[in-house]
Amino acid sequence: PNGAVGPNHYVQWVNLSFSIYDKSGTKLMGPTKGSTLWSGFGGPCETSNDGDPIVLYDHLADRWFFSQFALPGGSDGYYQCIAVSTSGDPTGSYARYAFKWSDTKLNDYPKFGVWPDGYYMAVNQFTCSFFGCSWAGQGVAVFERDKMVAGHPGARMIAKDLASVDINLGGMLPSS
Repeated sequence: PNGAVGPNHYVQWVNLSFSIYDKSGTKLMGPTKGSTLWSGFGGPCETSNDGDPIVLYDHLADRWFFSQFALPGGSDGYYQCIAVSTSGDPTGSYARYAFKWSDTKLNDYPKFGVWPDGYYMAVNQFTCSFFGCSWAGQGVAVFERDKMVAGHPGARMIAKDLASVDINLGGMLPSS
């Protein structure tokens, strides 16, 4: 479970569902499946509700940041789904994104940090097969926060697989 506090709201996301409360504790929405944030968006973010959720309040822009992974795997690969609110109201509309993390490495345990120049992410990577999953190193990324806050559909991700640097790196947690 995780949650975030903004000026007027508290959002809690527990595995596959989230709820939104006002500051007095009144539930305004939920519990709602995480994948509903991507309803009508198409692709694995809409059709998968795989969890490992993150919700943050971006105090620099008065926006809500929601993310979970989508793990169709196989030839479909692995995704990080991100939704950024278009206002300070978490019950309102969202700009939505689906970033393909990898064709072969699962992006487990995603963690995010909010900085003025980007949304930063760290993941533990695994290669998976019918027989299970094996450690595949640390992955890191930064997302174009300015474009995402503006709702620009062309926001990009820059990712780096750190396995070639040191396969023992893992568990990194970006700060805000």
